[in-house]
Amino acid sequence: MDFKQLVRMALDEYTEDLHRALGGLTPEERRFQPAPDSHHIDFTVWHMARVEDDWVQRFGQQTATVWERDGWPNTLGLLERGNGFGYTAEQVADLPNYDPGSLTEYADSVRVATLEFLDTLSQEDLDLCPDPKRPENSLGRMLMHVIVEESQHVGQIAYIRGIQRGLNK
Repeated sequence: MDFKQLVRMALDEYTEDLHRALGGLTPEERRFQPAPDSHHIDFTVWHMARVEDDWVQRFGQQTATVWERDGWPNTLGLLERGNGFGYTAEQVADLPNYDPGSLTEYADSVRVATLEFLDTLSQEDLDLCPDPKRPENSLGRMLMHVIVEESQHVGQIAYIRGIQRGLNK
C-alpha cells in the first residue's frame, strides 16, 4: 500500500463515521451545546469542511479555497472568511443556520479537490513545505494533521450525539 491509498482510506473512514454520527439528527440536536462555552454539531461540521479546504487549497497548493472560488459563503449564508479556529462561544452559538445538504455538497467539492491534489503528489513531495512562513509544515505533515484533526471532530460529534440520545442511538 502506498501513501495515497493510506490517505484515501483514512479520509473515507472518518467521512463514513461522520455520516453515521449525523444520521437522523434533528435541527435542534445539531445545534445543541452541552455547555455554554462548547460547540454544537453544525459548527463542527462546517469547521471540518473549512479546515480541509484551507489546508489543502490555501496551504498545500497556495490557491484560493473551494469556499472562495465557488461562492459557498453566499450559497450557505455564512461568513466569507474564517474556519472557526479561535471563535468565541458567542460566535459559535451565533453561527447562522445553514442547509445541511448544501454543506454536504461543499464538503464533497472539497474532498474532490483534496483527492485531485493527492493524485499529483509523489512520495518526495511529502517533504516539501509550500509556505516558507510555516517551515514546520510539510505536505506530509499537513495530510497527517487533516486526518487527525478531522477524526477528532468526528469523535466530538458522536459524543454530542450520545449525550442527547444515549449509546448507539
